[in-house]
Amino acid sequence: MIIFKTTKDTLKDLNAKPETIEHTDSFFSWHVNLFKLYGRKHYVFMNDFSRLSLTVTGIRTNQANKLREIFKDNLEAYFAVEEIPDTLAQYYLERCSEKAITKTDSRSVISTMNEIMLVMKTLESENEDFRDQALRHKWNNRFIYKPIDYKYPIDVFVKELERRIKNEN
Repeated sequence: MIIFKTTKDTLKDLNAKPETIEHTDSFFSWHVNLFKLYGRKHYVFMNDFSRLSLTVTGIRTNQANKLREIFKDNLEAYFAVEEIPDTLAQYYLERCSEKAITKTDSRSVISTMNEIMLVMKTLESENEDFRDQALRHKWNNRFIYKPIDYKYPIDVFVKELERRIKNEN
């Protein structure tokens, strides 16, 4: 199950009521916030475990029921851009068959998400290349965040995928 931990503004935009969830696996938990980039509404998803981020457009107001599918499609496309092996990608995507929406619960993740949004907003006026979603994702996930010991989010995410598959076999 994938857990979306949304900010108040995001809950309001999705017109969703948060569920109460007692225990979550941080690897399958994503904090979600919305902001404007290039004059369009974007949702920023940030993985609680690795700080991997995705910036997605195309989610309309009141589309909480489509959030999981849109997220999975964008995550799968990003995995292809990063050339993550199909076995690893499918392992993760198969475990995202159900979703729950709840409130944010980690100031650390929110701070990191706000930092990446600030960087994207700053680069918006200077860099037209940031309109390319694949390039934006690759750049954001090679930005070093302190909470994960100065490692790239994409490397932390892939290493955890490999570890989990190895432990299951």
